[in-house]
Amino acid sequence: GNAIHSWSSTDLLIEDNVLRGHRDGIYFEFTSRATVRRNLSTRQLRYGLHFMFSNDCEYRENTFADNRAGVAVMYSHDVNMTGNRFERSWGAAAYGLLLKDISDSRLIANHFERNTVGLYAEGTNRLEATGNEFLGNGWGVQVMANAQGTAFRSNRFEGNSFDVSTNSAN
Repeated sequence: GNAIHSWSSTDLLIEDNVLRGHRDGIYFEFTSRATVRRNLSTRQLRYGLHFMFSNDCEYRENTFADNRAGVAVMYSHDVNMTGNRFERSWGAAAYGLLLKDISDSRLIANHFERNTVGLYAEGTNRLEATGNEFLGNGWGVQVMANAQGTAFRSNRFEGNSFDVSTNSAN
């Protein structure tokens, strides 16, 4: 099972935990106004953090390392992701961070290192990605053509096989 599992909760604080060897380290569904900070989530069978339909949340200063698929944030809005480390998620379906169908969210000062894909963004609307580091990944960032109003500013790309890719023809 999951180390920490929240369904339909509000105003959670998940802080200073070490999570290792579960299905998902932290799993949210229909959870709002949660804060996840200073946790270590490592060697999970799937995601270090996985949340769906969870709005107005923030996660910061966490380390997600050596997880099979990385971290997934899906079908949510107003998510702040600041100062996290996404490290060593490597494999055919592995991402440091997967964003799918999220809107009005911020990705600020995060560190992505040695992942198959550092950041994968599909269906992101009004995502602000500022001051992040993408180091030694297969792909630093993959942004799909259905991303709308997504802005990348002042990010650092170094030692990736490919820095940025898209499936758009334009």
